[in-house]
Amino acid sequence: MDSDGRQKVFSGRDRRAHPRASLDLDVSIGMDDMPVLPVITLNLSASGLYCVSRMSLGELSRIELVIRLDEEHEISARAVVIRQEPLSDGSFGIGMFFTSISDENRAIISEMVARANEKAGLE
Repeated sequence: MDSDGRQKVFSGRDRRAHPRASLDLDVSIGMDDMPVLPVITLNLSASGLYCVSRMSLGELSRIELVIRLDEEHEISARAVVIRQEPLSDGSFGIGMFFTSISDENRAIISEMVARANEKAGLE
């Protein structure tokens, strides 16, 4: 219910602040108490990413990550785990929200997402 006591109705439209795209990118994540862990992104937006990890990270964990765009370019950022779910193969689906990323890198991600969605016919 909203502040006026009315029932909120989901319209079926994605209410995320930033569009996302299915992109298969190599990402390395690190936490203070573990070695660097390679993961694969399933989707990416200017505000975060969803990836598959062989290890549980724990919700609200703070993460350092490096996203490899290609052989020469990578983006460094900090994120927090906002969602974690066990997958049928024993791995974990992990949603992360960027807590620290440069404006330049956020713009690069936005451009990549727009191009990927345009190519897929989603925009």
